[in-house]
Amino acid sequence: MLRVVFDTSVYIAAFITHGIPKQVLDLARGRNKKIQLLASVEIMNELGQKLREKFFWPERRIKETIKAITHIAEIIQPQHSLKVLSDEEDNRILECAVGGNADLIVSRDRHLLTLKKYQNIPIVTAVDLLHSVPASCQEQKGEGGSP
Repeated sequence: MLRVVFDTSVYIAAFITHGIPKQVLDLARGRNKKIQLLASVEIMNELGQKLREKFFWPERRIKETIKAITHIAEIIQPQHSLKVLSDEEDNRILECAVGGNADLIVSRDRHLLTLKKYQNIPIVTAVDLLHSVPASCQEQKGEGGSP
């Protein structure tokens, strides 16, 4: 099973647009999940902050969403602080990926995508991930709830 870190923009797109990012999030849910989602407290804090400040989500909805993610994700406690990119939030994504031995980072962030790879961990879009998972693995209708 692929071990995957999503950056916060992928989570937000999954919750707001319900397009391809939601399809890749769905791969991490249900009895027959196809990817193991990796997250960290720092990533969840950033997600909560963005949902609160940019999308004006009520605190209760934010807490429920983060709780739903932490139920399906393996929470990683990175052991090392990285200073690879100028955006500290992007560095938290890399720390989680390295600390969790991720196979992939899924991002919509141009700084991360420009990096393309970090310590042999490819950085791809949600579309790239969806295309790398066989179609038979994507059929998970009716499994899991929406965060």
